[in-house]
Amino acid sequence: MNSKFLKKFESGVTKSNNIIAFIGSLLIFPMMIIIVLEVFIRYTFISNWNVAFDVSWVCFVVFSFIGAGYALANNIHIKVDIFYKKLKKRGKIIANIIGYPLLFILPAISLAYSFYVLTLDAWIYEISGFWTPLEYPLWPMRLAVFIGLSLMTLQVFVKLLETIREIKGDKKL
Repeated sequence: MNSKFLKKFESGVTKSNNIIAFIGSLLIFPMMIIIVLEVFIRYTFISNWNVAFDVSWVCFVVFSFIGAGYALANNIHIKVDIFYKKLKKRGKIIANIIGYPLLFILPAISLAYSFYVLTLDAWIYEISGFWTPLEYPLWPMRLAVFIGLSLMTLQVFVKLLETIREIKGDKKL
């Protein structure tokens, strides 16, 4: 494949993950405000505000999945460092070549496909959250999860290209 194309692909995927993660991270602020309001209402008026729970968990789910590709791009994702850091460079490369496809690509593709189907179902059949009186449409949350999983899967391919480049010892691939 063309080296310039691969570089543009890697750069585009990583930039997309950074932009989407920044946008997703903005959900932290409304989530914090809603949780603070919910606690205030619960203790001041001795009443529950069930809508707050719904909104906060939707925000949490969205920014967790939206941030997955960003975490992978910046190496801040969870690894089994107890074993990984004991490996030599060659062992780390082998672990990455085996681990990324096995632990990320296959599950991410199947989950992304599932959320694609779930998003379409929620859109077509107008499925809404029924846990509280809010009854918000579910398709935006499912779409955000689908986008996050798709970007994470693409970022795994970028990581594999980086690992292959490291094996070759050539930064141009």
